[in-house]
Amino acid sequence: MKKKIVMLPLDERPCNYDYPSMMPGANYELKLPPKEYMGDKKRPADTEKIAQWLLENVQGADACILSLDTLIYGGIVPSRLHHDSTETLIARGQLVEELRKKNPRMKFYLFQLIMRCPSYSSSDEEPDYYDDYGKELHLYGRYTHLERLERLTEEDKADFERIKKFIPSEVLSDFLGRRDKNIAVLSHNLEYVKRGIVDYFIVPQDDAAEYGFTSMDQIRVRDYLKSNSLHLKTAMYPSADDTGLTLLARAVMELNGVKPKIYVHYASTKGVNTVPWYEDRMVDETIKYQILAAGGVRVYTLDEADMLLAVNVSSKMCSGVDPARVIHYDVERNLAEFVSFIEYALGKKKIVAIGDVASCNGSDEELLRLLQSEDLLFKIHAYAGWNTSSNTLGTTICEGLCYLVGKDKEKNTAFLVHRYFEDAGYMAYTRSHVVDNCLPALGLDYFHADGEKGKVSEIVKDTLLKYMAEHYPSVYRLVDTLEVEMPWRRMFETKLKITLKK
Repeated sequence: MKKKIVMLPLDERPCNYDYPSMMPGANYELKLPPKEYMGDKKRPADTEKIAQWLLENVQGADACILSLDTLIYGGIVPSRLHHDSTETLIARGQLVEELRKKNPRMKFYLFQLIMRCPSYSSSDEEPDYYDDYGKELHLYGRYTHLERLERLTEEDKADFERIKKFIPSEVLSDFLGRRDKNIAVLSHNLEYVKRGIVDYFIVPQDDAAEYGFTSMDQIRVRDYLKSNSLHLKTAMYPSADDTGLTLLARAVMELNGVKPKIYVHYASTKGVNTVPWYEDRMVDETIKYQILAAGGVRVYTLDEADMLLAVNVSSKMCSGVDPARVIHYDVERNLAEFVSFIEYALGKKKIVAIGDVASCNGSDEELLRLLQSEDLLFKIHAYAGWNTSSNTLGTTICEGLCYLVGKDKEKNTAFLVHRYFEDAGYMAYTRSHVVDNCLPALGLDYFHADGEKGKVSEIVKDTLLKYMAEHYPSVYRLVDTLEVEMPWRRMFETKLKITLKK
């Protein structure tokens, strides 16, 4: 009999709402709230309807995965915009206790983010004032942190004084007040771990940086975890949109009594020390957390492993126009050995999951060309190369582990096709091509498409199909139909509905 897993995702975007259902089957049935209960970018989800849905659906569930950001704020973006009191927010979160009482035997997993502070001025996902003061708010946090550490330079001090005069007091008060509320709510909710109400709790750091508001908030949370010795029941690392998948993997592993052993191999020897963009630590440290949080254990020889996590990483992440790119990507990275090792692991009957994190927000075309030339695109068992490093790694780990348990080849192939179309076809090529060559004539830009199903979605579809047919024919020929939408009516992400030929 299939296990029942109830999930409340972080928001309504495909990466959070759709990807969990697209994972290879592994002896479970996944229940998600109706899409109409979820929000729409800055419009919060209907938290009352979601609460009622959860109370009805946890009965008989074997596991529950709960985004507290959705339950309490209505989603990831509303968590950055609300004006609710701390008491109101905490009261919404107390549904956790009711859910546990409804089902004392289920595995119960929670996650709640530390609020981000982007380094650029854009209100696309932030309060309206972030258009005018976003960069300065980020620097305000960075300088505040460095000042506490007594590491401000004279130049920093001068710029800090400028910023203090530039940001209106009401803007700073609103921004800092919301951060304080969110951390107070998070600290309260971590009590559920201490009291044994939940089994595991992840605190994702959204768009983390070494210094700044997010880092200072992390210190406050970490002090709580240390003082209560909660490290083995919690994890805090750079993450956001992949966290639901990580906890889905954990649920599947624990419900099936599996403790998967994972061996990690890097394309660059120095890659273990690479600090990816939008993160605050070496990628290897994040991978340790992600394997642990997914219910696995890291091992240090391939022979004892169930799965190889092959991480395509350079010695330093940089842009395509950086003159130093040749050093980090060509001299200090060895793709020939990397692909050869993947073939070796497949020959030893290991599950192989590739985390393509050499670039941010898209696949590494050079790697995929090599995989295609060696006929490996559908011999591996998991692949991701989208958005941040942690998003990619959490996705590919979940797919690989679900396949390890369920051996569902049909859904596995379908998700691989989806990833190649989205990560290689859309993110690495089509997105920039359409933004640069098509949108200006329509009077549109990166942050403004003409709706979810408009002219832009048709242009994306035509461009994507042409690109995949030319560059990845082994993937393209498997596809019967493709539908394209633009979630949140912008170019950052896309929603692809792909049906494969029978």
